[in-house]
Amino acid sequence: MLGKLGHTVVLLEKTPHPRFHIGESLLPFTMGLLRKIEFMPILEEAGFVPKWGSRFMLGDGQLSNTFYFGDGLTDGGPGAYQVTRSRFDHLLLKHCRRFGTNVREGHTVKDVTFDTTHVDVAVQDPDGNAYVLKGRFFVDATGRDTFMANRLKIKRMDPLLRKAAFFAHFEGARRDEGRDAGNTISVVIRGGWIWFIPLENGVTSVGVVANADDVKSAEKSPVDFFHDTLARVPALHERLTHARRLSQVYVTSDFSYSSQKLYGNRHVVLGDAGFFLDPVFSSGVHLAISAGILGAEAIHDRLTRRSILNPLHRYERQVRRSQALYFKFIHGWYRPGFLELFLRPSRKFQMLQAITSVLAGASTDWRVLLRMRLFFLLVHLNRFLPLAPPINRAELPP
Repeated sequence: MLGKLGHTVVLLEKTPHPRFHIGESLLPFTMGLLRKIEFMPILEEAGFVPKWGSRFMLGDGQLSNTFYFGDGLTDGGPGAYQVTRSRFDHLLLKHCRRFGTNVREGHTVKDVTFDTTHVDVAVQDPDGNAYVLKGRFFVDATGRDTFMANRLKIKRMDPLLRKAAFFAHFEGARRDEGRDAGNTISVVIRGGWIWFIPLENGVTSVGVVANADDVKSAEKSPVDFFHDTLARVPALHERLTHARRLSQVYVTSDFSYSSQKLYGNRHVVLGDAGFFLDPVFSSGVHLAISAGILGAEAIHDRLTRRSILNPLHRYERQVRRSQALYFKFIHGWYRPGFLELFLRPSRKFQMLQAITSVLAGASTDWRVLLRMRLFFLLVHLNRFLPLAPPINRAELPP
């Protein structure tokens, strides 16, 4: 986006592409952002799996609901794609080169120094040689390495979302049929959830999210914990009966965090480098790409002085608005009263359509936000005055 706006960009990638990465589910509203940077033709030709909705279900298989994006309150498009991130990220990187970006893979940022007129970035190349880059602006897109948040000591973990995730790729997993074959399936289990994401070439991404304390008390290896959990969930076990694990079992912990500040006088923080959300609603990649577009536009306005007001402040306000809504959904997912209404959504006041729009990536539309206020009011009331049959998480597997 910065290249399209006429700026000279050096992109420093610590680890060369292609590389394994989690976060494989795009949202319909992501498509408009990718269209803005002229990436959609590449995406459409890549052979990724189409995704027309998201299915949420209890681990015992007793209750489920599929949200089809075409039913949303706002028009973000009827579908998106499930992507193998090693391919998707590599295609994006090559697309950046087409717009003139100087991509340097295997180059690690060691330090950054800010001045009133410029930024000095200390870098180490793949051979261990050190050099310094001088620029007008610094963008932290370091993901969960959270370069600036760690440097400034402003990273804050979410104490209510102390989770661990275990995930791997499988082949031969049974998918739904027809239009539903590419949909994400999210399965509620005791203390967490499981994702099932169909990818191209018959590969399926499967992940288990669990309470960090439960993982610690289980005293099992990551591989054993992962497979034992899947085996105890009827809704998933049957789908994986004839499946074979293709990858190692990856592990990540301390899922949700946020940086207290997303910009400075000569820097901006994008995507997971600024905050990371539990991925139950597949919002991570969408929010990261959205931040990339908004951040680039804010940098452009800042450097060209096109705006009297601080465009970086505007950027943070826009990003925080989306972050707040998804954080509210994620906190609700783990609290009493939410699932009962979420899995049985009402069409009254277009509630179902509004929830579907959130799942599609519409996080700033006033029509959606207004109905979400009503939805969360009902969730609160549902804890004291049951509006739907209760769900007892303690009785769910594992």
